[in-house]
Amino acid sequence: MKIKNRGLSPILILVITVFIDMTGYGIIIPLLPFYVESFQAGPTALGILIASFAVMQFFFSPLIGSASDKFGRKPILLFSLFISLISFTLFSFANSYLILLLSRIIAGIATERAVAQAYIADVTDKKTRAKELGKIGAGLGAGFILGPAIGGVLSTFGFSVPGYAAMLLTITNIIFVFYFLPESNRIKNNLVKKTKSTLSYGQGILKTLRTPLFGPTLLILFIITFAFSAIPVIVPILTIEFYNFSSLELSYLFIYIGLIQIFLQGFLIGKLVARVGEEKLIIAGPMLMGIGIFLMPIFESVYLFFVASALMAVGFGMVNTAIPALISKKTQLEEQGRVLGVAGSVVSIANIPGPLLGGLIIDFLGLSAPFLIAAFMLIISVILGCRVYGECKLAIESRKLKNNSI
Repeated sequence: MKIKNRGLSPILILVITVFIDMTGYGIIIPLLPFYVESFQAGPTALGILIASFAVMQFFFSPLIGSASDKFGRKPILLFSLFISLISFTLFSFANSYLILLLSRIIAGIATERAVAQAYIADVTDKKTRAKELGKIGAGLGAGFILGPAIGGVLSTFGFSVPGYAAMLLTITNIIFVFYFLPESNRIKNNLVKKTKSTLSYGQGILKTLRTPLFGPTLLILFIITFAFSAIPVIVPILTIEFYNFSSLELSYLFIYIGLIQIFLQGFLIGKLVARVGEEKLIIAGPMLMGIGIFLMPIFESVYLFFVASALMAVGFGMVNTAIPALISKKTQLEEQGRVLGVAGSVVSIANIPGPLLGGLIIDFLGLSAPFLIAAFMLIISVILGCRVYGECKLAIESRKLKNNSI
């Protein structure tokens, strides 16, 4: 199933592509609060700016994924990158809050991750899929670490300069994909074109959510994303209160978390899936994540805090790779893009309330409250993971009985 182009592995090309794309994204994200302030807009305006991106991702992830099923991964990936280029261009030349908001709305239409995951599903078998999907996650993580560092340095020359850098990276990415990435074998062989889907946008989402296996799996994905999205808000408040961390020490903490996830998804996840399977990782991931988050506010020990942070990062990395791999394995070939796009929608919508509620809960219930609530939610994820495991075991047993009866 593997295909080669110009001496480069398509999977390596995809990893580089998502790395460059996420670097461009990471360059501008930390600058948004300062950019908003320069237009004399308040915290609400910043919230709208961040939420607009996630809302657009929610609506467009399944559409972009379905389009890649129909028209091919490469052209839709190029289209998505071109949309990103438009958004970075608007960001660079924004002279008002409305232009800045428009740039984030347009950025939300681009959905490179779902298309990249669908491509991986095309060119891998079920045994190696989680390992290769993990590399995509590692590329995203590395870009998100490098991007803010570049953006911070370039912002000293003005807010437009990081935007120019993101534009240049995206143009490079478009050229790179155009010349080096081949279309996947499955698309080239026209297997997708033989199947015509009549599902509307809403019907496609409802069909996925109503599937006995996918419903609870996507709910787990929502919960772990929701819990993790609050971390950038609640953890800095805790570390400043408990350990008097500076902004530099906080940056080291998030680099530490990012490096753990890169190592896990880039090197270890394939071995873990081969040994225990995605179903068990979907149970173990939320469990480790919940333990880590629960421990953070309990003991005022910086050493235990870093251990807890590692548990949280490992747990999140496990489930964030295992779920797309499991969904891909249980999805028909002609629906990979659409179903993985629905998973992308779930991630997008889960990212909206977490940061907002995290701060509110601290204000009204105290510093420990959001950590304990998140840990409780992750217990629910563990229970749902057991249900997913049971559904998978039942499906395997049913197949065995069917085969034995033939």
